[in-house]
Amino acid sequence: MPRAFALLALFALAAKAADSPSVEEIVRKATSAMQADWAAAPDFAFIQRDVTTSKGATTCKTHHVFMIAGSDYYMPIAIDDKPLFADQQKLEVEKLRQEVDRRKHETPGEARQRSEQYRKLREQNGILLSEFTKAFDFAPAGEETVDNHAAFVLVATPRPDYRPPNRTAKVLTGMRGRLWIDKESFHWVKAEAALLKPVSVFGIFAKVLPGTRMRLEMTSVTDSVWLVSRFTVDLRLSVLWRKSTKSTDTTFNSYEPADSALGQALALAP
Repeated sequence: MPRAFALLALFALAAKAADSPSVEEIVRKATSAMQADWAAAPDFAFIQRDVTTSKGATTCKTHHVFMIAGSDYYMPIAIDDKPLFADQQKLEVEKLRQEVDRRKHETPGEARQRSEQYRKLREQNGILLSEFTKAFDFAPAGEETVDNHAAFVLVATPRPDYRPPNRTAKVLTGMRGRLWIDKESFHWVKAEAALLKPVSVFGIFAKVLPGTRMRLEMTSVTDSVWLVSRFTVDLRLSVLWRKSTKSTDTTFNSYEPADSALGQALALAP
C-alpha cells in the first residue's frame, strides 16, 4: 500500500508538470499579452497622479488624460491632492473644448506631425516594457497570489548578448528583476527590477547607480485588456561626478473608453 500511494503521488506530480507551461512559453505568451495591452492603451482615458521627490522637495500633480484625434491631452484636476477651485475647473474644461476645436481645424500635415510626435514619445516611454523580456533570461521561482491573481513568478537575470536600442534601455543591462504573470490570462501582474552595478549612459560623465529601482503594477480594465495601475522609479545618478536622487510614483486609475470620457468632460463646458 505505501508503494501504491508513492506511485500515485509520482504520477500526480508528473501529470502536474506536464500540464505546466515551460518558462519559454510563459514568457512568449506574456510578451504577446503585454504588446496587445500596450497597443490598446490609447483607446482609454484615465486619471494620472504623479508624485515626484527631488532635492528634498515633493510635488504632486493630478491630470485627467484624454485622447483627442490621435494624441493625448493632460487636463489638470488637482495640485498636491487639492482639487482645483470651481472657476479653475471651468477654465480647464473650456481649454479642453478649445483644444478639441483646434485639432478639428488642423491641416493634414499639422495633424500628422502632432500624432507622430505623440507616437515617438510613447515609444520612448514604453521602451523599458518592450525591452524587458528581451534583456533578461528567465528562470522559474514558484507561484504566488498577487491581488487575488494566481501568478507564475520568474526571476530575471541580464542576458550577456543583449544589445539595448537606446540609452534608456541600457540601464536594463545592470539589473536583476522578478516578473509575476497571471496563470490564466498570461497578462503581467507585476514586475520589479533593481540595479546591481553602475551603468554608464553618457560615457564617464553620467551613470545610473546601484540603488536604482523600478516597480510596475498592472490591473485588468476589461476582460481582455490590462493596463498600468502604478509605476515607481527610485533613480540614483552620478552626473559629472555629482550624485543625485529622484523618485517618481505615478498611479493610473479610472480608466474609461476614450471617446465617451471626452464627451462627458465636454458636456461640462460652459
